[in-house]
Amino acid sequence: MIRKFNTAESEITIPSKWYYENEFLDEEKKEIFLKEWQLVGSHSQIKNPGDVLVAEIANNPIIVSRQKDNTLKGFYNVCQHRGGPLAYENCSLNKLQCKYHGWVYDLNGNLKSARGFKKSELKVEDYDLTPVNIAEWMGQVFVNLSSNPVDLGSQIDEIKTLVSPIDFSNYTFKFRESYEINCNWKVYMDNFLEGFHIPFVHPELNKVIDYKSYKTEIYDRFSLQWCPLDSELSPYGKSSTPEENKAFYFTIFPNIILNIAPGRLQTNIVEPKGSKSCVVHFDYHFDNPEEANIEQDAEFSEIVQQEDILICESVQKGLESNGYDQGKFSPLHEQGVLHFQSLIRNSLGF
Repeated sequence: MIRKFNTAESEITIPSKWYYENEFLDEEKKEIFLKEWQLVGSHSQIKNPGDVLVAEIANNPIIVSRQKDNTLKGFYNVCQHRGGPLAYENCSLNKLQCKYHGWVYDLNGNLKSARGFKKSELKVEDYDLTPVNIAEWMGQVFVNLSSNPVDLGSQIDEIKTLVSPIDFSNYTFKFRESYEINCNWKVYMDNFLEGFHIPFVHPELNKVIDYKSYKTEIYDRFSLQWCPLDSELSPYGKSSTPEENKAFYFTIFPNIILNIAPGRLQTNIVEPKGSKSCVVHFDYHFDNPEEANIEQDAEFSEIVQQEDILICESVQKGLESNGYDQGKFSPLHEQGVLHFQSLIRNSLGF
């Protein structure tokens, strides 16, 4: 259901110190990242028994494994001996063996061999891996580190209806591009959540989209920006009907972005690294990789991303300066940023 904002409830942006003081990032990790569902990858990266996916959530190393019964299980990527890792990167394994001292676990996380210990010295059942919550949604794999997570589908299933007849559940993951950016993670999210800057920051993108038709819709735990595409100038694939020739930009709170164009899904994961830095992972998925304009798509995305990096790093400097503290939202153009910052305020108890 679309949420309507009373713009009088919070027209003012969050204080600038929220973008650079460490205490706010510490609270965000505790109250947001350790409680909300986090995207870690695609089912096509982990489709066979023994495939494992590694990720990190708020400094917590995570490993997800495909089981023999085709289900997924997730654990902290932490051996229970002395905290060593079980895998450094995505790979395929028939067992999970600690890279530090060689303890061995099966794919279910059960300790099978404790190197250096006699059976009488250790109860293996007391040293199984620590599990985490896993969910698969539309071909994407999510992890939640809380003890009692809200059902993921109840938060974002409405996206399926909004993009219908597009169904990216079986799109194939092709590659990842990662960018280290000198800005707080919220600066990057704020920037993505409005198209207001497009005519000034993204001249080439402005030619591809119909900016005059740019719309923003607000829902409880996500927002949607969408607009028609110019079928002749678009670097993406073309749809069979004009109604489907659109770009959908979803933002799932707190840090997940779904960029959907004909035949293509690009997911962005915005990962805080410090109070003044983040890493953004771009994962590219395609309906038909053999026919997709993969190289053209990636080149165009690189242009847009470099423009975003320049403006985000400049905004970070402005937020840290003595010349700024708080600003005011445009009621017409910045509803998405208002929604995001309202969720931040609520999560932190402000």
